[in-house]
Amino acid sequence: MLRYPSRLWAVVLMCLAGLVLAGTPAPASTSASAPDAASVAAKPPFQLPFPCGTTWQLNTWGHNPALDMVVEGNTGSDALPVLASAAGTVSATYWTDGSGNTIQINHGNGWFTAYYHLKDDPATYVKKGDPVQPSTRIGRIGTTGASQWSHLHYEQRYLASGDFTDESHRVPAHFDGIEYSGTAKEWPSVTSRNCAGTPPPAWQDCPPGHVCFYSGADGTGTVCRSAVDEPRSTCGLRRSFFNNGTPQPGYDHVQVYFREGGGACLHRGWDEGRGNLPAGGRTIERFQWRGEC
Repeated sequence: MLRYPSRLWAVVLMCLAGLVLAGTPAPASTSASAPDAASVAAKPPFQLPFPCGTTWQLNTWGHNPALDMVVEGNTGSDALPVLASAAGTVSATYWTDGSGNTIQINHGNGWFTAYYHLKDDPATYVKKGDPVQPSTRIGRIGTTGASQWSHLHYEQRYLASGDFTDESHRVPAHFDGIEYSGTAKEWPSVTSRNCAGTPPPAWQDCPPGHVCFYSGADGTGTVCRSAVDEPRSTCGLRRSFFNNGTPQPGYDHVQVYFREGGGACLHRGWDEGRGNLPAGGRTIERFQWRGEC
């Protein structure tokens, strides 16, 4: 007969303890708080972190609200330029085993962006403390860290105080005022409106040691690039050649042969590292790296 009252008393004690705990303030949470309405209203006018007019494929597979980004159709994103997506100040450049070469930008009012897996040392184009504008190039797409394929992992973050954030502070991303978030979602064709200022000509992004062909005389419209001889080129009708890299020592010329006959010798040092094919467009049959030609 004593067992039942004993159990009942134990239950009463547990309830009393629960009431006491309910009246005790919970310890402060260490997780990031969501931005309030005023902070959302003050969110910078973020744009895609890529040159104006280029088109990209975005997804949140497995990492919502962060985004992975590749060029539309995923036809080759390696070494393509990455721009700041809003005005701000570089608050960190660093490496981790997961994110690889990483840059973080403070855009003010608690807003930050983070850029992962960059191809080059994160201090190659910008350094901590540098001011940036939407069109400022901060790096190139790469595969560093835990990445197995060329893409940009991008995050918009919010932290009311401090100048360094982490993944716990990430929030849904907006570009040109449109939200891109949701579990396992994909947007196959999003055009960059990052059009403030004058973006650098595409020839500036020709990787070191490569020959790059473009359809536009201003270095726009990348067609193909190579660091080796091409006995069977697929570049087709092209007007211009630009090379802004440093080929293997002793090989600073490229001999181009046209399907229509004849050819051109392209000199790396001319016109700030650029050289033009004859105007009018030719079909490139093959090309060969040379010391002289």
